[in-house]
Amino acid sequence: MLPITLSIFACFGWGIADFIGGLKSRSLPTLSILMISSLMGTFLLGIIILLLNSPLPNDPLLFWAIPAGLIGVVAMFLLYRSLAVGTMSILAPISATGVILPVIWGIFFGDTLSGLCSLGIAIAILGSLMAVMENDPKRKKKKLTKGVGLAAGSAFLVGFYFITMDAACTHHPIWASMISRLSALIILTPLLFFTKNSVNIGKIHLPLILLMGAMDTMAAVCFAVAASKGMLSQVAVISSLYPAVTVILSTVITGERIQKIQFSGVVLAIAGVTLISAF
Repeated sequence: MLPITLSIFACFGWGIADFIGGLKSRSLPTLSILMISSLMGTFLLGIIILLLNSPLPNDPLLFWAIPAGLIGVVAMFLLYRSLAVGTMSILAPISATGVILPVIWGIFFGDTLSGLCSLGIAIAILGSLMAVMENDPKRKKKKLTKGVGLAAGSAFLVGFYFITMDAACTHHPIWASMISRLSALIILTPLLFFTKNSVNIGKIHLPLILLMGAMDTMAAVCFAVAASKGMLSQVAVISSLYPAVTVILSTVITGERIQKIQFSGVVLAIAGVTLISAF
């Protein structure tokens, strides 16, 4: 029960963080947003480690947290850019379909795929294709919605993040989260320098971005602990329902409207991911 509960917390944390990240990326450099949120996350994890009085363990599996951090930050960059240029309620569910990768990974290592899970994968793929199609009134035909390539790239990397992070957090999930966050900072720092982006984004934006960093960190820690105690195929799927939170926030707060075929696709994508959780 604990892995499922923590996975639900991860779902809400990532959903809120993605909404803020996508919204703020429309007016601020995405790299700057990621840098500030990563610094916030590192600070929070440092406090947790100090309170737990937990020294760095001698665990070779923690090395998996390094690529997990690199993969995760690139996935977030692609997702936030897609949400900045396209419709959140359409593109956010696309990134969730990356959960198919850890499910396949589990099968490769001996997990048994249920009929519902197989159906869920098919529905999620169909829903994703429908969600990214929109009517072009000028040419009277359907076209791919803007930002779909970025969202698809993010989905692919999200799947690998789940796999690598699951390996890293087998015994020490908190330290795995910290190392993952530090590796993200290692790639973000030189990128900020060479692109000449600044972390001075103004006081009006700072509170929400700090909240985003806190939510993202909370979600990452919850996922790490859940993965260390439960099955990756179950934990990853439940955690990847975060687009539902992003969709609700984008609809309520920004008033986004989507076409009927796209709405049907979003519903199918989320339904597909939900069915996969029956694995």
